[in-house]
Amino acid sequence: MFVLICGLLGLLLGSFANVCVHRIPRRESVAFPGSHCPQCSHPIAPYDNIPVLSWLILRGRCRNCHAAIAWRYPLLELLMGISWAGLAWHFGPTLQLGMALTLFFLLWVLSFIDFETGLLPDVLTLPGIIVGLAFSWWLGDWRDAVMGAAAGYGVLWLVNRMFLLYSGREGMGYGDFKLLAMLGAFLGWQALSFVILFSSVIGAAIGSVFLWLARRGMRTEIPFGPYLAAGGMVWLLWGDAILTWYMGMMGIRL
Repeated sequence: MFVLICGLLGLLLGSFANVCVHRIPRRESVAFPGSHCPQCSHPIAPYDNIPVLSWLILRGRCRNCHAAIAWRYPLLELLMGISWAGLAWHFGPTLQLGMALTLFFLLWVLSFIDFETGLLPDVLTLPGIIVGLAFSWWLGDWRDAVMGAAAGYGVLWLVNRMFLLYSGREGMGYGDFKLLAMLGAFLGWQALSFVILFSSVIGAAIGSVFLWLARRGMRTEIPFGPYLAAGGMVWLLWGDAILTWYMGMMGIRL
């Protein structure tokens, strides 16, 4: 029942996450006005705002103007609901669950914004760093979190600086630095090497696919933020197991 409730709450907050993804890059309020069609501005009735179900009933179109409603809306709602249910099953009713739910919400919203606009807004990453430090303080890991936030920003800044000096152009945006700092604040400095390695490997693998698509005239630009977010999600769920496996492979006894 607890897992089910968390999943349902995730679905509902997935609807709010869609509002954030649409409005924050446009510097619009996420509270006012209420939900409305982006095309005709017609207010969305409560019965047309049920996560996933309303999109299916309306066949992905606005009831008033019949404009198409993007796949992103039910997809983000489903991802939020499934991930929140999975986190509830994984962590149980603990303070760590509250941290995990908050982090996943931020990461999903940031990933979709970055994918659509190439932006990682400060209005999410900077408060996210503060929230991550607060959770880490409550959980007793505040020193690791402070080091993680500082190192997360500094490592990518240094890599970008070296790339700039070598090539004469920026290799990534400053939003990526702040996103990794946020991950360091939530997860501690121990997570950073894995997050960077994971995001780089996955990015290279997917990049090769998109290089193939580029030759066929398809859109190929994918920002780095979603890869960093994926690395943070994996570490949050299986970081201890990954660290234990790595130490065992290196012959180091914990």
